[in-house]
Amino acid sequence: MHLAKKGVRSTAGLVVFAILAVASTRVCADDLIDENVRAQMLKYGDGRVAHLETEYNDLFIDKHGSLLGLSSRYKGRRDYIDSIIDLKDPDAMPVPYNRIMPVALAYPQETKRILMIGLGAGSISTYLGRAMPDAQIDVVELDPGVIAAGKKYFGLRETDKVRLIESDGRVYLNRHKDAYDLILLDAFRELGVPFHMLTREFYALVKEHLAPGGAVASNVVANSKLYLSTLVTLHTVFPTVDAYPAWSEANETQAIAVAVSAPRLAAESLMQRALALQTEYRFRYPLPAVIGKRVTELYSKGADVLTDDFAPADLYRVIPVGVPRRKAVR
Repeated sequence: MHLAKKGVRSTAGLVVFAILAVASTRVCADDLIDENVRAQMLKYGDGRVAHLETEYNDLFIDKHGSLLGLSSRYKGRRDYIDSIIDLKDPDAMPVPYNRIMPVALAYPQETKRILMIGLGAGSISTYLGRAMPDAQIDVVELDPGVIAAGKKYFGLRETDKVRLIESDGRVYLNRHKDAYDLILLDAFRELGVPFHMLTREFYALVKEHLAPGGAVASNVVANSKLYLSTLVTLHTVFPTVDAYPAWSEANETQAIAVAVSAPRLAAESLMQRALALQTEYRFRYPLPAVIGKRVTELYSKGADVLTDDFAPADLYRVIPVGVPRRKAVR
């Protein structure tokens, strides 16, 4: 999916104000990180730290300086890193899309309960848990080997506020009735998002678990037919779908889609919510700066709605789109 930018141009002063507000000291939940584990990992030299064959994945943990990465190898994905942390800085999120995903916090009226499907190295759940120590965060991860690696190598800790739950994300939603203010979808396996988490039926199930006014944010691999179909499928369940590109000029690979059941918020209203949250929580990566990247006009030519009976995710993932990124398509 290629995106046409629209909206926030008159709020530069507000963004600067919010960024300056970060100078105040934040309240953090320090017990989410085992500093001893990270200190020991810093002593490793650069290169391969571990190779783990789990029930679901072939996992590799590699270190470069203070950066520790978790990746899975599947066919040609030799250099792909799924998740990265900075051993010296618990609030750093080196992967660009990780820094974009918290933008979804600006959509619900309040965010007390968060569900995240997909753990990785725990960078997003740790970031949110440290910045928002009163929020309840449930992280659902299919692979117990990923959870074990997160604790052993990345220093992740569970608390009464941040729980790591072993389960398939869709199975978990089917078996539990809990409602969440925000649901974050970041499950990847092998070549990408599992197909059963890309369908209209799955998004309808996610919608059932949203509290009134809640939002869902999904990490979407861009620049392919799968991207087009993912956003179109989301739109069959949610009347409002916004997109936030997480790419640079040289790297058009990912975006964050945010979907809600309510009508689309005006740019100024969304910015005011982001400013209020930034003032309250002092996020490392200021929300107002991300809000300014919102895209509301989405190109959908050639997209198919994905269903449980029709979800050729592997095929669509490799079909390029080829539409100029900034072209406005209604």
